Amino acid sequence: MRSTVASRAAAKALATAAGTSRTSVRGRRIARLTRRGWVLLVSGAVVIPSSYWLGRRELLYLGSFLVLLPLLALAFVRLRRIRLSVQHSFSPAVVSAGHPTMVEVRVGNLSSTSTAEANWRDLWSWYPFASEAARLPAFLPRGPRFDSRASSALMRYELIPPARGVFDVGPMLVDFSDPFALADGALVAGNSEPLTVTPALVSLADGIVSMSADEGTTRMLQRRALGGEDDLMTREYRRGDALRRVHWRASAHAGQLMVRQEEQRSHAEARILLDTRLSRYHDVARPGDTNAPLSEAFEWAVTFTASLGVHLARTGFLTQVIETAPSQLASLDHPEEFLESLASVILSSQPAEELSLLRGIQRPDRSQGSIFAILSDPDAATVERLNAQRHAFDLAVAFLVAPQQLALAGTLTQAGWVCVTVQSNDSIERAWLALGAMLSGRAHTTSRTGASVDGEVADDPS
Repeated sequence: MRSTVASRAAAKALATAAGTSRTSVRGRRIARLTRRGWVLLVSGAVVIPSSYWLGRRELLYLGSFLVLLPLLALAFVRLRRIRLSVQHSFSPAVVSAGHPTMVEVRVGNLSSTSTAEANWRDLWSWYPFASEAARLPAFLPRGPRFDSRASSALMRYELIPPARGVFDVGPMLVDFSDPFALADGALVAGNSEPLTVTPALVSLADGIVSMSADEGTTRMLQRRALGGEDDLMTREYRRGDALRRVHWRASAHAGQLMVRQEEQRSHAEARILLDTRLSRYHDVARPGDTNAPLSEAFEWAVTFTASLGVHLARTGFLTQVIETAPSQLASLDHPEEFLESLASVILSSQPAEELSLLRGIQRPDRSQGSIFAILSDPDAATVERLNAQRHAFDLAVAFLVAPQQLALAGTLTQAGWVCVTVQSNDSIERAWLALGAMLSGRAHTTSRTGASVDGEVADDPS
């Protein structure tokens, strides 16, 4: 059989062709001589001229035999009739990047003749471009006279996709040879099946962005009947509370920051802004580099969006995802559909409408909760819009992924944003904990100086 390097090269070539056009690749064959076949062919090519030079007719017969034998073997491999039906199924059908799924491959013989044993592999689009070679049993001919169990087989193997995306698994590559192993070939059998690979979810620590215990997944209107009593209309300050809600008289009595509860609060709401514009990521790979993701920074942003969105939804936030380019993502009301849409989200070069963080707002006169912007290198117009709409949120956080604009964080911070700068190889969990440390530090500063967590200035307590 062919060497491992040659086998992987053939698998890569067929996998690339399969990803380009399924219909044209199905049934495609590759036939080549083995080392033994080449030795016989070259030997025959040397013996035939030698027979004329030496005047020995028997050498001419031998040389002709040595040449014809590998050519006949090559024709046998090229013209051998092998017709197989191949069906793929996955368990689970949707898998996270870096997590295993079990692939079941049902192979049946469609030919009226029996097949000999061969090797099989499944093709896919990432290294090593095919599964490990395994034996494909011999099948009886297809027909009512033969036991159906002898004309089909079920194979299983574990697949661990390395990255998010919608990948074609298959078609099957069948390796076979002639009886003398002078030539071997590869046949593409069956069709491919798409496998949806969602971003790998990272568990985020609780308590970084808090929500009042009596706020569920709905907006709550909290009012007290006895509005003149501080202990009935206030509670202790929690991370994420705006300083404009601090009740200074109650804070003086309690010895700690207290906030009013008579206002309508919306901390149970959150918005995630994901920049999906191709022009705003400067680490975009060359189009010909198929082994690497298009942008490492964008992959980090997508994975963080998945982890943050699921985390906020699990903790009770009404979460909306906003994109800077035309919408591609499903609503977080259905987390499974949301993750599947993240599997196929791509950077877009299409122009988008004017950015607004307040889409669908029915009550613009009240706070809209928290906003998390995941950006790389936004343009000046986007930064201006972010700064202009910052006041609508109690907490505004910007995660800057591998930015080239060094002054970007300072510009957003001056407008009241909490900026966390990360690189594309940084841990998502550490970035989230870094946000917690920044918010905790600002809250500590608030209790000592009166500076707000979100950068707003409080009224004088007097």
